[in-house]
Amino acid sequence: MLLLPAAGACTPARWRDAAPESLDLLRGSPVNCLLVEEPAWKKDLLDAARKMGLLTLAVVRGGDASAAARALEVGAEGIAAEGNRSEKLAAWVRERGRPLVEIVPRSELSTAPGARVLATFEGLWAGVRIEKDETKAQPTGGPWIETNSGLLRFLRAAVPPETAVWIAHPAPAEPQPASRYVQAVADAAVCGAKWALDFDAAFWRSARAGEPKGKRDWARVMGAVRFFQEHEPARWKDASALAVVLDEESGGLVSGGILDMITAKHIPLRAVPPGALPQLSGELRTLLTIEPGRLSQEQREAARAAARRGATLVNGPAGWKLEPPPPGRFTYSDEQVKQLDQIWREVNSIIGRRNYGVRVFGAPGMLSTLKESPDGKNLAVILVNYTDYPVENVTLHFTGRVQRARLSDSRGERVLETYEVDDGTGVDLERVEDLAIVVVERAGAAAGH
Repeated sequence: MLLLPAAGACTPARWRDAAPESLDLLRGSPVNCLLVEEPAWKKDLLDAARKMGLLTLAVVRGGDASAAARALEVGAEGIAAEGNRSEKLAAWVRERGRPLVEIVPRSELSTAPGARVLATFEGLWAGVRIEKDETKAQPTGGPWIETNSGLLRFLRAAVPPETAVWIAHPAPAEPQPASRYVQAVADAAVCGAKWALDFDAAFWRSARAGEPKGKRDWARVMGAVRFFQEHEPARWKDASALAVVLDEESGGLVSGGILDMITAKHIPLRAVPPGALPQLSGELRTLLTIEPGRLSQEQREAARAAARRGATLVNGPAGWKLEPPPPGRFTYSDEQVKQLDQIWREVNSIIGRRNYGVRVFGAPGMLSTLKESPDGKNLAVILVNYTDYPVENVTLHFTGRVQRARLSDSRGERVLETYEVDDGTGVDLERVEDLAIVVVERAGAAAGH
């Protein structure tokens, strides 16, 4: 086990195929951890995985310690306990000194320090939402993009950097194009999280059989995983002059809330748990508090201190509160979305025309994330295309002066031309297929800015 990766350093994939030769697909891939479903709890498979340096976690549901014992006996290295949290099973696994990852409902996620991996099986299948053959619009007016980024952005901000964050929802049963799997990978990766790879039966059969299309699709998905591993800017912290303060009770664990609505407008943001307000630093133009009544006196003073440094304070309406969805549901109801629309109009009227680091034009069906290097000298914009076709003629306007800009995508890396615009520097991208990263070096940027 000393040669196997720790759970926190894993790139996970669900595994249902019991044949040892199925692991040939993973040779040379970024995947180093298997969430092994019970049909594949076979000694030959688990032994072969260990020889390849793959950590094997048997998926156990219902807190079943007897099933966990069978999995360990046949050769699994640890347990992935999926479902409602079972303290009894967790204690049983820890007593045996085995790795444990608890994959729980969102309502049971705890941001308290201690866990090496924070994981949930409740997630949306990333992509543009289509209803009755028509693209659905969201309250922001753009195409409704199904994304887990609001949740993952909040979790990444709320837990220590060394805690891994996984979104482990299964793939749909219906056949999916390779682009949808790339979107699922990227949807998590831009937030500093990982999606536990999973594939529909048709996709898997084609890849497993070595069909030409199956090989191409498999390579495309693995290429997306590798892309985020190889590009350091994807692991930088979120950057923005807009900070949004929220916690679990004010929508941090829900998809389709204020964070996702702001992101859908290509407005960069930083999610800030209330407890992190006293440590808030960096350039800040607007501080948005969803439910100001939940702040402590110390946190309110930290917000006022931000205002004294020049930030505009924007609070949710007095007494406004949106109840979290009931257990088993992690998106708001249609009625709650109407309530969100009311607060969104007010928020958007304040933040919608400002540039909080970068403005993105000509990118329908895409989401963007702004990152900052640890020394504050560089910015990176990560673009994820949630449509199934290339998007052309995308423009980025960065605040301030940019010295150099370079683009990384599936075609490699190249330098981009920059030009002056009213509020800073512009950069044009001819085409974005699946995803792209634009890194710019800011002129005269101070460390930690």
